[in-house]
Amino acid sequence: MKYFLFFLTVVLYSGNTFSQGVNFTLTPKSDPIQNAIFEIIEVENLGRNLSEIGKVYTDANKMQSARMGNNLSEVFKSYMNQSIRSKNSVNQAILVKVEQFEIAESKASGNVASGELKLKLGFYVKSSFEPIHLLDYEGGMNYRRSINRLDLAQRVIQQAMDNALEYFDQWINSQALSNRALAGSVQILVENGDYISGRDTVFYSPERPLTWKDFTDRPRTGSTYNAVIFTSLAMEGKPFVKDGSIILPLTVKVYMLPGQSWVKNKNDYSLNHEQRHFDVVRVVADRLKKNLQNLDVNPENYEAMVNDAYFDAYREMNRLQELYDGQTNHGIKKDIQEKWNKMLDEALEGDYRRLERVLD
Repeated sequence: MKYFLFFLTVVLYSGNTFSQGVNFTLTPKSDPIQNAIFEIIEVENLGRNLSEIGKVYTDANKMQSARMGNNLSEVFKSYMNQSIRSKNSVNQAILVKVEQFEIAESKASGNVASGELKLKLGFYVKSSFEPIHLLDYEGGMNYRRSINRLDLAQRVIQQAMDNALEYFDQWINSQALSNRALAGSVQILVENGDYISGRDTVFYSPERPLTWKDFTDRPRTGSTYNAVIFTSLAMEGKPFVKDGSIILPLTVKVYMLPGQSWVKNKNDYSLNHEQRHFDVVRVVADRLKKNLQNLDVNPENYEAMVNDAYFDAYREMNRLQELYDGQTNHGIKKDIQEKWNKMLDEALEGDYRRLERVLD
């Protein structure tokens, strides 16, 4: 997001003198921002010089370098943190990148200088990984002043920084409950999807066991198998932010594709073997749901942890399918088939003890 502040024209005249030179400073706001929900953890100056900010005329009518202390980053950080009063003990950790802070003057007349201040700041959430961009603030002021009144140039600098800090405070307060980058917690909601089976896809349902009508592909004449079923699982969900928390509703789909499943000789025993392939996927999906509900996540790691849980489940599904076909010899070993039938029935009821021994 980018914010543009229209340049203001300020006319500053006075007969008093000021002789402190061209080392400008920033003083904390006289009316500090109250109940701030952020803290400036770091200020990064992207300019080439640590302290120089431009050129100004002095009371000796000479152009000289303008500086901000010995280090612009330290001056900005001190100013910002002393200008706010935190609301909580735990606040958003903010990184500020000073992309531009430049003052330039020219002679308007014999004793009047015309100046322009340009300011561009980037605000980021400081995280354990890469900083998360929040906002670009771009603004500045045009002004005219008496040559001997450098303090009036300082007022322009002070006002520009006060404006930037006040704007960021207003922005972050307006975004705190709805901006994903500012979320303080994550809630994973594992939901049961309502999926309707059709000609192209059959979704797993205990009330709707497979039939041979679900195997619509043409049998492979060169294959030694009697039947083949294509089963898989998928996970979907779209996060949103509510009351400062990321809500991630997730559904896990278990399905088979009739158009990639086929049979040669239809009989009840073979159908049970294929149904058990489908049951394997349902068991893995149930275990994935349980794992998702128990994840200890935060806004920085939840996406990676949810994806890892899904891919772990996918690998477990493939391994179980291989073990199932390998141990039963694709259903030929009827005694082993019966053991798998019982083990999968137990797993479908939530008892994974025998299944986990097979996986070990």
